Formats: sequence, C-alpha cells, structure tokens
Amino acid sequence: MIDYDKITEYMTTMGLNANGGFQLSAFAINEMLGNHYSISEKDLHDGVEWLKAKMKKEVEENPYWTTEHKEDVKNGQEYFLNCFEHEAKSYLKNQNRLL
Repeated sequence: MIDYDKITEYMTTMGLNANGGFQLSAFAINEMLGNHYSISEKDLHDGVEWLKAKMKKEVEENPYWTTEHKEDVKNGQEYFLNCFEHEAKSYLKNQNRLL
C-alpha cells in the first residue's frame, strides 16, 4: 500500500535540501572530470539528506512491496548513505577540501 503522507514528507525534505542536492551533484560531476573542488560540510550533509529522501520516496511509490519490505529497503539505503557521508567527510577533511 502506498502511503501518500510519507511521499509528501519525503518531497518536502527534498525541497528543503534541494540546494545541497544540487551542490553535491555538481561536486560529484567535477570529481569525475578530475577537478578537485571543495564542498561545505553543510552542503554535503544536505545533499545526502536529499538523496535519502529521494530514495525513500521511490521505495514508497512501489505498489508491489509490503510495508515491511519497504521499511527494510529504506533502512538499508539510509545506512549505506550514512556510511557514505561519514567516509566522504573523512576523505575530504584529509585533503583539506571540506569547508
């Protein structure tokens, strides 16, 4: 069953963190192109929060999964993104690229 209240909540979170999502996307593209720019810790965090909300929204929109399965998938994705954020912060701090 699709929980439209949760979808609205995730869309609101995405809207509030849209700038961070954009900054993180631009940073990632520059990394792939070999440009070594800096990113603020706030933009990195907001970008990861945007990603979490986007992933949760996409999972919640799946009409074929049970509520329990959706929660398991969302928890797994959130854990992965929390680990990613921690490792990215450590890596960028070591290179003096985290503002």
